[in-house]
Amino acid sequence: MSRTSPGQAPGFQRFRLGGLLVTALYDGFVPILAEDLHGEPQSEIRRRLANAYLPEDGDPHTAVIGFLVENDGRRVLVDAGSGSGSTLGPDTGHLREALCAAGVAAEDIEHVLITHLHPDHSGGLATDDGEPVYPRATVHVARAEAEYWLDEELTAQATGVQKQIHQAAAIALEPYRASGRLDAFDTLDTVPGVRALDQQGHTAGHSGYLFTAGDEPVLFWGDTIHSHTVQLPCPHVSIAIDSDEARAVQARARVLDQVATRGWWVAASHLPFPGLGHLQRAGEGYGWAPVHFKPVDQPG
Repeated sequence: MSRTSPGQAPGFQRFRLGGLLVTALYDGFVPILAEDLHGEPQSEIRRRLANAYLPEDGDPHTAVIGFLVENDGRRVLVDAGSGSGSTLGPDTGHLREALCAAGVAAEDIEHVLITHLHPDHSGGLATDDGEPVYPRATVHVARAEAEYWLDEELTAQATGVQKQIHQAAAIALEPYRASGRLDAFDTLDTVPGVRALDQQGHTAGHSGYLFTAGDEPVLFWGDTIHSHTVQLPCPHVSIAIDSDEARAVQARARVLDQVATRGWWVAASHLPFPGLGHLQRAGEGYGWAPVHFKPVDQPG
């Protein structure tokens, strides 16, 4: 009898945060390399990684997480994961599997909020055949973000990874654009109880989404942090994939201060799964207080 290597169960966890039912959906993992982190000497970056029991050259298993938010019978997806056509390799692309395991069909999603159009956040919007994965949903993304990645002139001039991102964004958005279900917004005003926060820097229209139902607001902050081990204690550290590293650092400083000052919940795409918790000030930086797992009533 042949034996196969044991795998993990599909990655999802549910939590009630105020009036919201939030389900963290594990898409997979990507490496974050020490050499791509800028703003501190490499020796310091590698020391911090080693002190967190990670390889000195980077975190090879940085989580990629999307989130389902349910409130008043409405189902909203924040980021869509990588999809099967991802350029990110075989260790990603499991968000839809996790959604199905959580008992939610793609047809049940009414809105998809995209923090930015890097493929680990938007590649899961369309199938390999160019069909919409979420056939009833409206996709919302900041106008500045959509215009940048869909710009034909910029796409023609781009090379390497940047060209791949332009092309992947166009493929991901096309079925929604063709059906009139793409909302490239200046101000998000079509999803009740949600406010878009400008976090430009990582990309041209990087957006966070603040859900305010009840008395426990939750900020879904996209790629505010990639390497929590380095960037939380050293918020001035940028990453090579930032479109504008200086502006990304400024946006991070603003967002981290808001979250810590106001006590918001955070839903973070690249912190350890399930990526939910609070920030605590710690010297010149911040610490992470993760959510505690507890049973929840299943949604009706």
